[in-house]
Amino acid sequence: MKAIGQLLRALPWLIAIAAILWVYIQKDDATEEQVIYSHQTLVQEIEDLGKLELVKYNFKEITEVKKISKEYLRFFKLGPDSKIAIISVGEATGCIDLTKIKAEDVQESNDTIFINLPKPELCYYKLDMEKSRIYSLETNPMIDKKEFIQDAYKSAESEIRESALNSGILERTRDNAELILKPMLERMSGKVVIITERPESVKVDGLDQ
Repeated sequence: MKAIGQLLRALPWLIAIAAILWVYIQKDDATEEQVIYSHQTLVQEIEDLGKLELVKYNFKEITEVKKISKEYLRFFKLGPDSKIAIISVGEATGCIDLTKIKAEDVQESNDTIFINLPKPELCYYKLDMEKSRIYSLETNPMIDKKEFIQDAYKSAESEIRESALNSGILERTRDNAELILKPMLERMSGKVVIITERPESVKVDGLDQ
């Protein structure tokens, strides 16, 4: 009976010890969940950066357009050919759309984070209409002069796009992604960041290439 009495007196202490152990175990579990939450937070912070412009190319080119007048009976033309030369000034920008990064694109291993980035994109290309100008213009009175000039400017803008791609703007964007993003993400995460490229086609104006 004396042993039972001692056990009853010790019972509250045993319950208290058990409660402390249970709280300690739950605390360990919460710590593991916090690691996963931090991983998700990093993805959200990357997405908040949106489309990150990494390189801009400036161009100054001469665009020439010639429209041949209609010819009848192989020798008779309704007026002269239309010609225009435009000195075009414009720019093109390469970027990476970080909003496309998903949780599975970010993997953690000890003190290192591996990130798969989307392919670089040609974000936009455009003419600077204030700096671009018509150098020379000859038009056939039989055609729509305004439409002819608009078509010439559209051609000049397309040349900006082609010049950017041929100059390696996507490759430069890819290189700058690591130079700029790596130190930024390492500061955000406090870990070493290894950047790789998602195995998918390169994006140009939103289209696969």
